[in-house]
Amino acid sequence: MVIINDFNIKKQADELGISVWKTPSFLFIVMGIVVMAAMTLVYFISRDKSSPELLILSEIIVVIVIMSIGNSVIQSVEQIAKVNKMKSDFISIVSHQLKTPPTEISWEIELLLAEYKGELNNKQLEIISSISEANRRIVKLTNDLLDVARFDQGRFILNKEKINIAEIIREVIQNNLIMAQANNVRIEFSNNGTIPEIIGDKKRIGVVVDNFLTNAIKYTKEKGKVGIEARQQGDNLVVSVKDNGVGIPESQKDKVFDKFFRSDNVVKYNTEGSGLGLYIAKKIIESSKGKIWFDTKEGQGSTFYFSLPIMTEA
Repeated sequence: MVIINDFNIKKQADELGISVWKTPSFLFIVMGIVVMAAMTLVYFISRDKSSPELLILSEIIVVIVIMSIGNSVIQSVEQIAKVNKMKSDFISIVSHQLKTPPTEISWEIELLLAEYKGELNNKQLEIISSISEANRRIVKLTNDLLDVARFDQGRFILNKEKINIAEIIREVIQNNLIMAQANNVRIEFSNNGTIPEIIGDKKRIGVVVDNFLTNAIKYTKEKGKVGIEARQQGDNLVVSVKDNGVGIPESQKDKVFDKFFRSDNVVKYNTEGSGLGLYIAKKIIESSKGKIWFDTKEGQGSTFYFSLPIMTEA
């Protein structure tokens, strides 16, 4: 399947924003055809021992054609590399510039609530809460874009520390209670006995759990339930987030962890999202020497999992 996708020339051209005949896959195929044709031609010409000049000429032509195609391949790859670098640099610069205003807004909201909360009526508090939630979404999007830029530039760094996954899960649940209540979704957390500690980046693992949970809440039917479970499985700790939401179409399962992907069946829910959450989650877990996967059925819901190695005694 991977090989077929690599040679889907039209798809590759659309993704890279270049002409079909400039895609590396197309040029690779053309080069292969030319090489095979040239080998066949040289074989037949070489049988005629009386025409050494023709043999030399044919070899020169073959070399020129191959070098021309090779040069086109190199130029295409260079063009793609330059565009990717420009994109990463742009995202990084814009994201850094976007971080300052939301931070200042958060400080102003905290100051306002600290000094005037007793003087504000319910309507005013509701407005402030809406502003705070909108600001939180901007901060999350900015952080996601910065993480993507770090991935693309090879500058993504993970800290190593002892992690109590149960504490992280409870904190993430607490941070998402308002959204769950607004969507009339119930969250349940269960764990089988004592959960062993793991080594990893506490903040980043929290991002993974948060991405799983927010997706589950957003796409779960009203009066639905989201279940979170943490359990030991051999030498690994497995965390799962299960919902009874819209699920993912069979035809789009292989795109779930792609950058900016959002499945077609979520459009009717009018939910906001960048399509970066699961892409980032996959990068974090794999960089932490873990695994990430999912089960889903359209119309019935999804379960997303990740596993990480359990901390061993030195």
